[in-house]
Amino acid sequence: MSEGTNRPESGDRDTAKRAADGFFIMPALSSDLEKLVEIDVALTLRERQNEILRTSVAADGCIVARDGEKIVGFVSWDLGFFNRPFVRLLVVIESHRRCGLGRALLLAVERAAAAYGELFVSTETINAPMRALLAVHGYEPSGSIDNVNAPGNAELVFHKSLAEPQTEGELRPGRAG
Repeated sequence: MSEGTNRPESGDRDTAKRAADGFFIMPALSSDLEKLVEIDVALTLRERQNEILRTSVAADGCIVARDGEKIVGFVSWDLGFFNRPFVRLLVVIESHRRCGLGRALLLAVERAAAAYGELFVSTETINAPMRALLAVHGYEPSGSIDNVNAPGNAELVFHKSLAEPQTEGELRPGRAG
């Protein structure tokens, strides 16, 4: 572990959780930022997404999925949604989708946010795979926001009540800036 933080040193798998098909789920390192920006698939609002990732990694609010040393997905979360835990981004690269990584990342952030008792997530109306993932894991619709995406593509907000964490040392992000 890096002294004074809850982040693992590069290669330290003690805090990593083995996920689907041998992938590792672990906190992002500051050295991962460039790789995270490269795999973020949202080409629109790129500068805003980059800022979200920089802030998230610095605040220990980013969890990555690794296939060996390659980052193949990540989830970014913070307390910037009415001072409640909120998933800002959940991305799995196309070649690694449909193998359980989205589920593993979502479960990792649920564990990290459990002390808050709830978690909010949003996704676009057109993102059927994410909506299905959320439904399977007990997320309930909490509302929608029009006029933030393309016309006719509302941002849907979901909520899940969480139990208290069962283990110590979970990630806790800072507040959004």
